[in-house]
Amino acid sequence: MIDSTATALVVAADGSEKFLGVDWAAFGIVFVVAFGAAVAIVVFFALGLRLLAVGSDDDTGADGSIVSTARGSRPLGATVGAFACLAVCVAAVLYGLYLIIPQFH
Repeated sequence: MIDSTATALVVAADGSEKFLGVDWAAFGIVFVVAFGAAVAIVVFFALGLRLLAVGSDDDTGADGSIVSTARGSRPLGATVGAFACLAVCVAAVLYGLYLIIPQFH
C-alpha cells in the first residue's frame, strides 16, 4: 500500500523534498507582503478621501434630500495631505504596473 503523503512529495532541483513541489516559506512571504501592500494602499486611499472631505458640512436631510449646497473651507494642510496620500496610491499602482509589464524594464 502506498502512503498518501509520500506521493505528494516532489524532489526539487536542489534535492530537497517539498510538498507538491512548492516552496511554502517563499509562498508565505509573498502572501504577507502582498497583503500588507494591499492594506497600505487601501488605508492611504481612504485617508486621502477623508482628508478631502474635511470642512464639508453634511448637506443631506433626514429623508436623504439635499438641503444645502454650501461648502465649508478645507484647511490647506488637509488638502496637501489628501493629495500626498492619493499620490502614494498612484505611485504604488504605477510601480506595480512597471513590475508586471516587461516592456518597461
